[in-house]
Amino acid sequence: MSLHRLVSIRVGVPRPDELAGFYGEMGLAVGGDGRVASPDGGDQVIVEEAPYRQLLGVEVGASDERDLDAVAGRFAALGIDSTVDGGTVTAVDPTTQVRVAVAVTAPLVQSPTPVVVDNRPGATVRRNERAAAEFQGARPPRRLGHLVIGTPDIAATQRFLVDGLGCKVSDHADGIISFLRCSTDHHNIALVHSPVPILQHYSWECDDVDHVGHTATKLLRADPERHAWGFGRHFAGSNFYWYLRDPSGAFVELFSDLDQIDDDEAWEARRGPLALEHVANSWGPNLPLEFIAPTDLPELQAAWAAR
Repeated sequence: MSLHRLVSIRVGVPRPDELAGFYGEMGLAVGGDGRVASPDGGDQVIVEEAPYRQLLGVEVGASDERDLDAVAGRFAALGIDSTVDGGTVTAVDPTTQVRVAVAVTAPLVQSPTPVVVDNRPGATVRRNERAAAEFQGARPPRRLGHLVIGTPDIAATQRFLVDGLGCKVSDHADGIISFLRCSTDHHNIALVHSPVPILQHYSWECDDVDHVGHTATKLLRADPERHAWGFGRHFAGSNFYWYLRDPSGAFVELFSDLDQIDDDEAWEARRGPLALEHVANSWGPNLPLEFIAPTDLPELQAAWAAR
């Protein structure tokens, strides 16, 4: 795959200082220019002031200049205008109006995490001591993992991202959700139906389930109303998840143990079908209604119509 990672997202919110404060509580590095950096991914969120919450842009990393030429050619074949400037190809999805940029970017390099050793029935490996996670605490997530875009036309936005940008489809349930990847992650961008374009949620990778738990717990102890959905394990992607609300109204997912796909043929042969009952999770609480119809959807619809 010439594309190799999700680099960053650009979001617009009415009160950027509130969102920046939330990121700071999460342990991420917040700059005065609206940039938010993760330990492994560098600058990964750019926050701008906007009249309503919205996804403004997505940046994806490519390997070299030849990949940019290929992306520009695919967009042209779809009849979509793109611009090439300084090692970056930029195009706008006609359906969501999200600006997508592809730039030559160094691969993501992550330091390995210590192997977690668990006691299990018939397999005692940790003796006469507490689990190491007992002594850990909340810490920043490692990197931005994926985002989910609400779109009025899943097929059209998927065509833009797959046939144009060059993403691959990992899983999909027709007309409900599509999971797309631009790296070895099971998904970097997912698409769900929404009457108007929205940033439905975005996610941050943690080392393991305890990292998820410690960081989510810190945020919830400061404000229990932040809890949205979880704890659980998804079917699509297989990851553990815990969802919170950020101050703008978007959902934030802390996750660990996501499926990795480095052999397309092997994945297609082994993955099995994604049925309707698998869309939400494998186990955990029921999907909240507000994940399908956000509480601020009428406000977003009015803002989109008046833009």
